[in-house]
Amino acid sequence: LSRGLGDVYKRQVSAQTTASYSVFENLILQNKPNNDAVGTTHSVTGSFKIRSGASPLVAGMNITVDLRTLQSDAAMRDRYIQRNTLETDSYPYATFVSVSTQGLPASYSDGQTVHFQLTGNLTMHGKTNKEVFDVQGKVVGNTITGTATSNVYMTDFGIQPPNLANIAIAQNKVAITLNFTAQAG
Repeated sequence: LSRGLGDVYKRQVSAQTTASYSVFENLILQNKPNNDAVGTTHSVTGSFKIRSGASPLVAGMNITVDLRTLQSDAAMRDRYIQRNTLETDSYPYATFVSVSTQGLPASYSDGQTVHFQLTGNLTMHGKTNKEVFDVQGKVVGNTITGTATSNVYMTDFGIQPPNLANIAIAQNKVAITLNFTAQAG
């Protein structure tokens, strides 16, 4: 199968992909005033289309993350976030659907690392907002690897930042990271 410069190839996100959150929390009783809570999951599915060569293209991205499977270093935190913050019984998934890209190079060669912005609609907790992800990645053969990051605010999605009796307080801002591997599909 030869790849022409104008061909668009679909990629499926693989099981090696992870989605994670990082949020600053203040744990007063544990004397941890500067703690980042980090939760991660491999339950990420989706696909996107790319074209390399002249006029590279990244389009049609549709990613789904199963929020019920997020795990941090504390099972109690995970249960609280799932039940009270994300309310995963009612809103089990977060989805991202791309709309546009900015900053792609004029041409792309296999193995070259690129950096660009990907704008799309992020849906979480029943609300959809336009968000921009900063993406860095590369194509080597039939495999794409990279990282996409964005900062979002819980309250923009109707989510109240966790506050357990003023002894464990989380910031509103959350860093979302997608470490992705995708294969030709």
